[in-house]
Amino acid sequence: MRPLLVLGMTLSLAAPAQQPAPQERAASAVRDLGLLLQQLLGEELKRGGFEGAVKACSESAQVVTEQFAHERELDIRRVSLRYRNPKDQPDDYEAARLKEWEAAAKAGQPPAERFETVTENGRRFLRYMKPITVQGMCLSCHGPREKLAAAVRDVLDARYPRDKATGYRAGDLRGAFTVMVEIKP
Repeated sequence: MRPLLVLGMTLSLAAPAQQPAPQERAASAVRDLGLLLQQLLGEELKRGGFEGAVKACSESAQVVTEQFAHERELDIRRVSLRYRNPKDQPDDYEAARLKEWEAAAKAGQPPAERFETVTENGRRFLRYMKPITVQGMCLSCHGPREKLAAAVRDVLDARYPRDKATGYRAGDLRGAFTVMVEIKP
């Protein structure tokens, strides 16, 4: 994988040496994209604090994800029932899994990654979803709205007027990474 240039930063991860099996391909893509997005977020936190991180997420996270997906030749993204960016709205399959995970979490069972082979439009795919849970540092942008810094609320209001992604507590299910890998005969 060639380095990605985003907001003047170079972000990169090594490309896999050969094409792995679909499950490993999906899981490694989620791991690598997660690292790439954490690197982006970390750089922005250093430069512009949480307000800068919100701006970077709105300007760059989708671009980084799309470039990553293109380079890995995968359909990969992040989804949530309480999405901030409309591009993160889940499809029917993803929404059903997220609802299952939420119900399980209420019963005290933490969500677990899921691999499933499905047929859609006459084609077979491996669908992989890995839960994203809210960590303590996430609460500065995703916590209860009244507890967010005024500057963060202002950026969120300006960039995401229909934001659904606040009000979380540490440990809550935030959403999922989701991957589709076509299984060719």
